[in-house]
Amino acid sequence: MTLPLSFNRLALGLMLLTTSVFGYCDDNEQQSEVPTQEQHSGLIAQPSLFKKRFEADKNLLNNAFAITQYKRNYFLPFTYVDNPNALGNAGLTENNVDNKEAKFQISVKLPLYTQPDSVEGVYFGFTLTSFWQLYNSEVSKPFRETNYEPEIFYQWNTDIKLLGIDFNALQLGFNHMSNGQSELRSRSWNRIMLTSLFSDADDIYYLRTWYRIPEDEKTSPEDPSGDDNPRINHYYGRIELGYGTRIKGFGLLARLRNNLEFDNNRGSLELSVSYPVSPRYEVVLQYFNGYGDSLIDYDRRQNRIGLGFQLAAF
Repeated sequence: MTLPLSFNRLALGLMLLTTSVFGYCDDNEQQSEVPTQEQHSGLIAQPSLFKKRFEADKNLLNNAFAITQYKRNYFLPFTYVDNPNALGNAGLTENNVDNKEAKFQISVKLPLYTQPDSVEGVYFGFTLTSFWQLYNSEVSKPFRETNYEPEIFYQWNTDIKLLGIDFNALQLGFNHMSNGQSELRSRSWNRIMLTSLFSDADDIYYLRTWYRIPEDEKTSPEDPSGDDNPRINHYYGRIELGYGTRIKGFGLLARLRNNLEFDNNRGSLELSVSYPVSPRYEVVLQYFNGYGDSLIDYDRRQNRIGLGFQLAAF
């Protein structure tokens, strides 16, 4: 089913209003926290980054009107991509699709059930990523592709520390990802996701893998019940690694996906460099190389670079 253009414009408006709705805890407030009293070699051990994030989330559990960030929230008003796929919109062709477009992502999570005085429990997450031909006046500036990613997962908090790194949490759940299209434009898949979260006082790490729930083969290209993208694991990947840190005020976040195949190794690398302009907002430069930039582009190798702003993530 094709979602109306107005939905995408509404989503962009929600991105601009996130700070009035999202549960958020200022970096300045985080920095002023009293450190833990655990002593190592006469020094006070600082809490790990994910531990501080979970404490901020816990403080919001009693606020019925608060939702929190899940993945990153950003708006890149200008990006350049070298190999965009025109298939995602009926008005686009390989001749009129623009290499210049905007990209934005909105990602939130809601607690459905949590243990008393804890953020361990069941969550619903939703991520929307949209690719907007903002500078393409020839075809009325359409949204080239929008990906919708609802999921439900259980989060176990752990208290394991090894070599100065906290093993903070384990998440297991069901993930659906779709571009909301039909017939030849349809792309979707369902996965069982497993994610491990690690951090120390200066860095965050995560490891994510998944099992794709099998689908029947299509009887014809127009078959609505068959597999839209049978080889997506070979391009999008089977594992994802993430790392984030701060260096002299600059934030660095890297995401690596890989299909774990030796003969036809594919995947992607995304690098984001950010700098805070306030405790809440950051300017961000984002670079992507590889497969899976979007679902409609899952089997097309892309290079993309973009500039914009994001909500502070860590």
